[in-house]
Amino acid sequence: RVDEPRYKAAVMDSVERELKLVPASADLLDVLAGVDSLGRFVAQGRRHELQRNSFFDNASRGLERARVGFRRRTVVGATMATWSIKGDSDLVDELARRAEIELKLDPDTPPMLALSTLRSAARSRGAPALAEAVDDALSSGGVPLARPYLETETDRRIVDLASREAEIELALDRMRVIGHAYDEIEIEAELKRGSIAALSTVRE
Repeated sequence: RVDEPRYKAAVMDSVERELKLVPASADLLDVLAGVDSLGRFVAQGRRHELQRNSFFDNASRGLERARVGFRRRTVVGATMATWSIKGDSDLVDELARRAEIELKLDPDTPPMLALSTLRSAARSRGAPALAEAVDDALSSGGVPLARPYLETETDRRIVDLASREAEIELALDRMRVIGHAYDEIEIEAELKRGSIAALSTVRE
């Protein structure tokens, strides 16, 4: 018998809207981590996370072919993991928009059980195309493997920015791929409330 996963009702807006930028140097991450304001946005909170991101697929990489990302994210000090599925993104001037469903589940949840739970949430939360893409991947390639095909570690500093019109989570990342000589730095601004035009303001 497979136990039902423990989870919280933590599904947010089914559309992720974010800006991804590559800083000229790691020094810029340190500068941004300490800002009190950015244009008309004011820093209202700061956090630091040490993340491990595990990416899953089936043996034939059906999810990848269907342009679906399936990830488990654990954070040092947190008891629950964030499991997510993401669709293909529309990218215009570094502004990305894509369907995304997230749930807080036990980190030991079997990947297929987590994927089924996320697929059901996608159907009920207004992302049927994402659920159908998962269906297509499973029908052509079978269930996801128990072991991830890729894992990364990310040192993430977060600044919560707010104005009257919008709220943005500014993530400042130093990432490395586990088992490979590859690392990168990135700035990620995710819109939590307000118009996507706010991301253009942050970029400027």
